[in-house]
Parts: sequence; C-alpha cells; structure tokens
Amino acid sequence: MAKSIQEWINEGEVIYKAAMEEYHTLERQLDELETRLAAKQEEVNRVAALLGKPPVEGNRRLAAQLVSEHGPNSVPNSQATIARALTGSFGARAR
Repeated sequence: MAKSIQEWINEGEVIYKAAMEEYHTLERQLDELETRLAAKQEEVNRVAALLGKPPVEGNRRLAAQLVSEHGPNSVPNSQATIARALTGSFGARAR
C-alpha cells in the first residue's frame, strides 16, 4: 500500500529533526575545537617566539554549501533515499 502524504510529511519531520540535532551537536563540537585550536596556536606562537621560529597563522574556519541535484520538491520517493539522507550520504557524491 502506498504511503499517504501525511506519512511522508511525518517521515520528513523525523529526518529533519534528526538532521538538525546532529547539526547542532557538530556545531558545538566545532566551537569547542576552535577554542582549543586558538589556545594551542597561542602556545605554539609563544614557544616559536622563544626559539626564533615564525608564528603559525590562524583562522582556518571553512564554509560549506549544500548543493542538491534536484529541486526541493523532487526528491525520489523511496526508502533508500530516506536512508541515505539519515546516514548523511545523500549528497556525498563527488562533483
């Protein structure tokens, strides 16, 4: 039996909620790593100054943009698509 639109919407909401939770977790981890990196950079630069070595450069923050091959309303309707989205491999193909 085919799924109803409401079932698809409910599954989409579950996928969205899980993805947002993972996003926020990763964002917090990134903030913590950036703080640790800045402290380590300061330490390395203090030692470098004592030894006459050049300081290390900072600000390695990268930006990323999600790019989809399909428009927002044209995602194929299959469990494989949902599974790929949940595992994060949905847009992992090389471009």
